[in-house]
Amino acid sequence: MNNLDQLLDGYKNSCDIYRYIDLRLLSNENGVFRCKVPLSKQTKNHVNMMHASVLFAIGELLGGMVCSQHIAKPEKFQPVVRDFKVDFRAPAFTDVTAEAFFDAAQAEEMNKQLEENGRFDFQLAAKLTDDNGQLVAETLGSYAIRNFMGG
Repeated sequence: MNNLDQLLDGYKNSCDIYRYIDLRLLSNENGVFRCKVPLSKQTKNHVNMMHASVLFAIGELLGGMVCSQHIAKPEKFQPVVRDFKVDFRAPAFTDVTAEAFFDAAQAEEMNKQLEENGRFDFQLAAKLTDDNGQLVAETLGSYAIRNFMGG
């Protein structure tokens, strides 16, 4: 089982929605974070396009993927969403892929701030595209990383 498979299992075991929408993780390396959801009975709305809640879910998940990949002390620090905006651009009548970027320098700064201050806030912009490459939504998530669980 590779890193993405383990991560996906963790997401699906902690939050059933990811299992229900058949979430697929595509990348969490070299600063590229990407996931995909198929258009299906579970993900489409009443007019057979991807439901807005699914677009929200996969855009928001990318922040969690960043943290899963880069937090040096996950037993001590956990991320939560502070704010999340979705700009719907076009209807999605196919599978949708969400993609965001968070590089090594950003990860280094994250862990430095966590070590020094016990907190780190960041924003992550993502683009969601259909199978034809058309932009269907853009998201901007604001995340807070803290020691929420007292570990």
